[in-house]
Formats: sequence, structure tokens, C-alpha cells
Amino acid sequence: MSWECKYLNETFCEKRKQECDPGAKGCVLQGKFAFPLKEKSKAEKKSK
Repeated sequence: MSWECKYLNETFCEKRKQECDPGAKGCVLQGKFAFPLKEKSKAEKKSK
């Protein structure tokens, strides 16, 4: 899958003023796409 973001500068998000995290709060992709691997990763971290 491929996408473009006008706020992305290399791996830094100019809108959120931090590293790019697709779908995170404040991201232009928030609520528009699902990131299943990202959700799985969060669940694994919580169980540790």
C-alpha cells in the first residue's frame, strides 16, 4: 500500500511535530484507514 502526505518530511510529521505515526491522533489518516499490524503491536506491548 502506498500513500502521500503533504505534512511528511522524510519520517517527520510537520503537522504533529513528531515522527510519523500513520493513523495516530491528529494525523490526516486518522479514522480513514485501519492499521491492523499497528493495533496488534499495541496489544502485545500491553500484555508484557
